Amino acid sequence: MKTLSWLFARLLDLAIALPIATLMILTNWAVFQRYGLNRPLQFVEEVSGLLLIWMVMLGAIAAERDNRHLSISFIADAMPRLLQNLVRVLIGLASIGLALYMAKLGWDLTQSVQRRATNILGISFYWIYIALPVGFVGMAIFMALTLLRDLRALFDRGDEA
Repeated sequence: MKTLSWLFARLLDLAIALPIATLMILTNWAVFQRYGLNRPLQFVEEVSGLLLIWMVMLGAIAAERDNRHLSISFIADAMPRLLQNLVRVLIGLASIGLALYMAKLGWDLTQSVQRRATNILGISFYWIYIALPVGFVGMAIFMALTLLRDLRALFDRGDEA
């Protein structure tokens, strides 16, 4: 199980690194083409937008995996351990619900634009917008794993101090 988790983490990191590297190379090439050769690349803006939305959503999954999303914990830190665990469970449930709701909205949006294509490359907007449900479902999965840990902590009798 640990090996599978490690493999999934590395694949996610690779899935984030590839669009970043592609965007860097493509942007530098586009600048060279425009200012060095006076032959601008027309498709760069469309590809950049596609890569950027995927980088953001995959990065959000990785941030959730690594527990790096913004949180303000000073109020919870002042609570007794049992209440802290209860608050974490409630926030976890609400967060999963919100992420799944956002995934549903993203899916509906994806379905509504799948017949539309970008102006230059003719790529279906489906491939841009599908990043939303993928990202929110991925975040919900890691939220659920965190929720399971928090539930264990809540029901651990040795943790009531």
